[in-house]
Amino acid sequence: MISGIKLDNQIPDNIESFEELNHIKDVEEYYQTHKNKLTVSRIFDKNYNYSMKHVTFLLPAYNEEVSIGPLLKQVNAYHKSKVIVIDNNSKDKTAEIAKKRGANVLREQKQGKAYAIKKGFENIKSNFAVMLDADNTYDPRDAQKLLKPLMDDQADVVLGSRLRGKREKGSISRFNLLGNYLLSFFASLLFSKVSDVCTGYWAFKKSAIDQLLQEGIDSDGFDLEVEMFSKVSNNDLRVKEIPILYKKRQDSTKLNSLDDGIKIFKRMIIYWLKREKKG
Repeated sequence: MISGIKLDNQIPDNIESFEELNHIKDVEEYYQTHKNKLTVSRIFDKNYNYSMKHVTFLLPAYNEEVSIGPLLKQVNAYHKSKVIVIDNNSKDKTAEIAKKRGANVLREQKQGKAYAIKKGFENIKSNFAVMLDADNTYDPRDAQKLLKPLMDDQADVVLGSRLRGKREKGSISRFNLLGNYLLSFFASLLFSKVSDVCTGYWAFKKSAIDQLLQEGIDSDGFDLEVEMFSKVSNNDLRVKEIPILYKKRQDSTKLNSLDDGIKIFKRMIIYWLKREKKG
């Protein structure tokens, strides 16, 4: 056990398993030798003023009873961290399972991911927060990579890029992949360079969250990410991207690819026009 984290629960005995997931190029700086198997958590505790006890995981959830348990089992490997699940009117056992797994469950009655995230942001007390979808398509182990630039004071916001990282077969359709490339292309033109503007995996400094809350969150659904990206770009916050693994979800998606894609693009144009008007 290192710094309260059981490595056998968090890391495979054989580091080659990371190569199978194509993680090794991304985490090679954290693994000096096969023998030592250094983790970012250990590095945090040894060389940083912050450790995982200064981190809150934020999981917006709507009818995720299939995935919330397995996801929280992985998140709970970070024993010192805090976990908030925002239940957005689930009709299944999402909230019940989350409570049994030890998460702090908040309820948001206004329907939509953006409302859930705003509720979560308002309840963040720690220095850092990691936001990821509750459908278990994102790997909690990647949180360490997203947090490191924040703790190094090299970034204020870090995005986990699915498009620069590795994707399991069937995790994203060709249509959705093309849509993500197009939306990210336009976001790069209008705001600042980004490879995956629609990612659901973010890490924030508390100061960045406070700034977003002060400016206000106007979205209600899956257009949240492009709103946040436009605002952190407009406010000159330091944004960094880290390649991540994206997994296939176990049940049907709640995203309406075409309708939500159009809504996201409209939101992007609206915030670009607002910025131009201010300028």
